[in-house]
Amino acid sequence: MLLNGCHRVATVAFAYALMLAPALQAQTVTTLTLSDAITLARRNNPDFLAQQNDIKDAEWAVRTAYGSLMPTASVSTSASYTAAGAQRFGNFTGSDLGLASTTDYYSSSYGLNLGYRISASSLMAPGQAKANRRVAAATIESAEWNLNTNVTRQYIALKRAVDGVELAKRELSRADENLRLARARVTVGAAIPLEAKSAEVDRGRTEVGVVQAENTVITERLRLSQMLAVELPADVQLTTVFAITDVTWSEPQLIEMATAAHPSLQAARATVASSAVGVTMARSAYLPSMNLSAGLSGFARQAGNSDFLVQQARGSALSAAAQCQEKNAISAGLSRPLPGYPRSCVFDVTPDQEAAIRSGNSQFPFGYDTDPFSMSLSISLPLFDGLQREGQVEQARLRSADAALRLKSEELRIRADLGTALNNARSFQRVAQLEARNAELAQEQLVAARQRYQVGQTSFIELQEAETQKARADRAYLTSLYQFHESIAALEAAIGRPLTTGNR
Repeated sequence: MLLNGCHRVATVAFAYALMLAPALQAQTVTTLTLSDAITLARRNNPDFLAQQNDIKDAEWAVRTAYGSLMPTASVSTSASYTAAGAQRFGNFTGSDLGLASTTDYYSSSYGLNLGYRISASSLMAPGQAKANRRVAAATIESAEWNLNTNVTRQYIALKRAVDGVELAKRELSRADENLRLARARVTVGAAIPLEAKSAEVDRGRTEVGVVQAENTVITERLRLSQMLAVELPADVQLTTVFAITDVTWSEPQLIEMATAAHPSLQAARATVASSAVGVTMARSAYLPSMNLSAGLSGFARQAGNSDFLVQQARGSALSAAAQCQEKNAISAGLSRPLPGYPRSCVFDVTPDQEAAIRSGNSQFPFGYDTDPFSMSLSISLPLFDGLQREGQVEQARLRSADAALRLKSEELRIRADLGTALNNARSFQRVAQLEARNAELAQEQLVAARQRYQVGQTSFIELQEAETQKARADRAYLTSLYQFHESIAALEAAIGRPLTTGNR
């Protein structure tokens, strides 16, 4: 039943691998060093690549901040058409006011506007944007180091799982040898059949361990593939060697290294500097600002029917003649005539005037009449805005204080992690050395027990016990070996830089 359960787990892991494969890059990887794995992760990991894009956004924010110091310019143009008919003036139509229907009209206009606004906040904006860019760069560097650390730990986990399979296979080989010996002794009558059955049970349990170890390899390889965004084949060779080396660093030396250039501390310090600039930016709201604007515009209008304009001119001439005749009559009835009366009341539109009207109507779309140039300058000094500025300044101060506290917290975390990892590394170094000696002694004991059992000087129970002690010693050594390197990886994560650890 246990074998069937392990088989189902392995099947699920394989199905997960099939689902994950399309999302990974098609790249052949047959051998993989730790350095290669870190390089692949930097190149392909989508989360890290997405975070790298933040620097582009920050760089454009710097350009935009400098652009805000430059004047603005805009050009506009428009065109419209009004059909013939009676115009409306509010609640009245043209007929209500004694105006006839008008012809259709075409009109166009243009505008050229220049503006310039300067304030203390706009002058400080480039500095704020540069500080934010430094934060983005430091954050990306911290993310890169975190990615390196995670890949290192996962590489170690996969390497440990692979070594676990090799260890399980060696145990299975020894179990096969023990089963062969037990069956041989039962065959010659030197042992009871129960010893062969016990050896067969031990062999089955060892085979279960191989299946479980192989499933662990599949799981850890999938996790590493996810980090690298590269599909790792089942036969990939992890060629980086992990050996036990002396831990020669002192805690003060490592603390000095970490506090000087740890990526997360650099990012926290950049955030503190940026928040300090933010306080200055918030205070700039108390200073005056200046606005300068200038504009040039033009308008063109053309009737769709020039005859309508000519008729309007003739109607105006007839109206002027009627008014002239009326004033002549009034002047004649006075004892003292009006000055300038009587006068000639001949008003008419000459052919030359008619031609001028038709020619002057050809304005659409670019026959603009330019409006007078205009310019304005304003200076404003805010006095009271409902305590909004005060609230913004206080928020900026709190953000700055929070950034300083987060920096202090990060320093304390790194010191604690560093001290813990260093103590663990020293402890696991000693444990691994002891476990290596224990494994050697267990091997000698197993060889002696097998020889005694082979000649009938001991029981199968003693051989089983020696085999169990050997398996425990091997697994304890494997565990201590990788616990040492996991502690070194944690130490590197706390320091913020790689350390030289022998062949690793």
